[in-house]
Amino acid sequence: MSPIKEDPINEIDELDSILNTMAQNIIRTSYSRDKTFSNIQTKCCNTVIEGGISIRSYSEFIQLINSCRVAFVLITTTYCPYCQLFKPVFFRVAREFAGKAVFIEANADYVPEVAETFNVYSTPTTVIIIDKRPIDAILGYIPYNHFKRYVNDIVSYAECGEI
Repeated sequence: MSPIKEDPINEIDELDSILNTMAQNIIRTSYSRDKTFSNIQTKCCNTVIEGGISIRSYSEFIQLINSCRVAFVLITTTYCPYCQLFKPVFFRVAREFAGKAVFIEANADYVPEVAETFNVYSTPTTVIIIDKRPIDAILGYIPYNHFKRYVNDIVSYAECGEI
């Protein structure tokens, strides 16, 4: 009795399908364990960042800007009271728009290059970036409802979805 000959192309396709399924399961598992970075891709972001991220280097900033079409960059300083008031609002909205935009907090005391890049001299300042170009900047504290509506408008404008 001769062994059954299988088509090698179908076998490769089947193996590829199995490996893709396994990779998706690994990504989902790592995403549920570590909600900071994942490799899940969406229409507008290569990386889903759950709730935003505080950066500590300019290279980290560049990496995050390159990971998403839309970015909201909150520039703060350590002893700025309005910065401390706005950060919870910023990160709350960031959780709601995860995968549609990246939300970055850059403390100008630690990463002054970010503030210098956008000529920011007052904090808090939120810089909005679409396709690696700054399109707007908002100075000062913004109430939750206004900021959420503004973010929704920007994300819709960039065709990255809306809430």
